[in-house]
Amino acid sequence: MDSMHKRHLDLSFNKFTALPICQEFGNMFHLEYLGLSATMVRMSDFKYIKHLQLHTVFLTLGGFSLYEPQSLTVLTTRNLHIDFAANQNFSFPLLYDGMSTSENLKIVNIRYTLSYGDFPSPSLMLLKKMKTTALTLDTVDLQWPILLQIFMLIWYSPVERLTVTNLTFRGPVEELTEYAFLPLLSSVEQLISLDGSMKALTLERVHNKVYYFNQEILYRQFSEMNIANLTIAGAYMPHMLCPKRRSSFQYINFSHNALTDELFQKCGTLKDLKLLILKKNKFESLHKVSSMTKYMKSLKYLDMSNNLLRHDGAEVQCHWAESLTELDLSSNQLADAVFECLPANVKKLSLANNQISNVPRGMVELKSLEELNLALNRLADLPECSGFTSLQFLNIEMNSILTPSADFFQSCPRVRELQAGHNPFKCSCELQAFIGLERQSGGKLFGWPAAYECEYPESLRGTQLKDFHLSLLACNTTLMLDRELFSFQGTKCVYTYATGFPPQPLSQ
Repeated sequence: MDSMHKRHLDLSFNKFTALPICQEFGNMFHLEYLGLSATMVRMSDFKYIKHLQLHTVFLTLGGFSLYEPQSLTVLTTRNLHIDFAANQNFSFPLLYDGMSTSENLKIVNIRYTLSYGDFPSPSLMLLKKMKTTALTLDTVDLQWPILLQIFMLIWYSPVERLTVTNLTFRGPVEELTEYAFLPLLSSVEQLISLDGSMKALTLERVHNKVYYFNQEILYRQFSEMNIANLTIAGAYMPHMLCPKRRSSFQYINFSHNALTDELFQKCGTLKDLKLLILKKNKFESLHKVSSMTKYMKSLKYLDMSNNLLRHDGAEVQCHWAESLTELDLSSNQLADAVFECLPANVKKLSLANNQISNVPRGMVELKSLEELNLALNRLADLPECSGFTSLQFLNIEMNSILTPSADFFQSCPRVRELQAGHNPFKCSCELQAFIGLERQSGGKLFGWPAAYECEYPESLRGTQLKDFHLSLLACNTTLMLDRELFSFQGTKCVYTYATGFPPQPLSQ
């Protein structure tokens, strides 16, 4: 293929001083991906390719020494990815110009150890030129005042989705009131409560190097954001405030933090929230979790997996959001009493990896429940479905079931799929009826035959249930007795015929 028809050209992660762009690059009209590397970037470097319509430009700046402002704006590309030098102070004009160049911008390694007074604050005029709608910043280490100024610039820009991963911020954390480009705003809280372009903010793996500060300043700024989607994950966050006014949040992900049962208690301003993810935190009371959702009138999905949840069932009434249809309570410390505290309208429920040994009859009636996951518990048999009349999918893998009930599909006629594999099956006469279910049910046993093996007796361990067979005679006590009686009577008859005398009983 000649160079004019190349679509992909990657010269990144080299040790060029200047960008290696020669005149011939200008003839690559089919070029979509261009990877470059340099220590110095000047506007004139791009003169040969400024007319190309590129899809992605990847720029590595190891050993960075110079950036001429406005250089990146010469490019025409939908995606721009800048990998900055790992141990040098970041050149912020790269961020400002990058946001004026591409729709999707990603920058890795944004560190700045100089004083706040040396920070080149963004200009209000930049907002008129910005194109970026999706911005990703990875490995960011900044002082709080600098971080806040950048965030405020982004808030007023066309950016709709901001993702920041591996974020470290340093102090002091305080409410700043004066900014060169936003002199009319009295506070950050006032800014974030205004309408902007941003719809989704994601902060992942956040590290705080400020050990003494008023945390309410930080939590209030997040809770009052006028956006639809908020993710703060892996931040060791112990608390979050209830919004003061009706919130626009529809999706909240606070996974992998240090949140407790006090979160959003008696909070009536999250009426538009639809999805809430709180996995890997420190919640302990299922009753309080239900109370948390009481005023969330639109909540449909709640993930409380990998917490420390318990429910003692001590005549405590649970109050769940009536709108809640999908609930994940997997990997907690819940026992049988959990069935006293479940949302009435739930359709999909996961109780996997808990301490449930029995599904009590008559304790719960979940008429809407269609999918139930009870894998990795302590159950000794399949549950019956008197309380789950709409159940269609049941997962009961990896429990303690030796001989499952053979009448399961009779008590649960609407079930379309049963996952019962990876249990310690005891291959005996009692298991024969369950094995026959696969033929009778028409393929409703998920994972058959590979997931269904004998565990006991030891001589049959590893044998697939489909290969385990016992004769009808061996498993029918009545037939066995009849056979033995017939055999005895036959022997008696032959003896009498041969000797002329009936057999005598043994002497005592």
